[in-house]
Amino acid sequence: MEFSPSSEISLNLGLVHNVLECSPTALTLKYTNKDFVPSTAILNKLLCCFGPLIESKTELLAKTNSVRVVFEKRCDAETAFTHIGKYRFGSALQSFHLKVLPHKPKKGTGKRGRKSKKQSTSVHGVSAV
Repeated sequence: MEFSPSSEISLNLGLVHNVLECSPTALTLKYTNKDFVPSTAILNKLLCCFGPLIESKTELLAKTNSVRVVFEKRCDAETAFTHIGKYRFGSALQSFHLKVLPHKPKKGTGKRGRKSKKQSTSVHGVSAV
């Protein structure tokens, strides 16, 4: 099978789309007053119906009266985003937005699958490489 330059571009764009589709995505909800910001537990419970969450990344952003919930997949975050108005998040909800997050490589491996010098183990301040 031969590929033309245009079919190669289409394949590459398809791969980029698939990577973005599977990227973790944060849904941030901003409130007018910190007293009206729901707890992270409540938001996780309400929003998990749209898809799997990375619950350890759900966080309260006190300085901005916001809360961030991270979905494992962008499409799930987009679905939640479109349904925010149907849920009773209160009249204090000022705005909300999505942000696609980068994939992070697994900890403990460098470029070639081995520990980097920065991640070497240490015992009582003595570094073991």
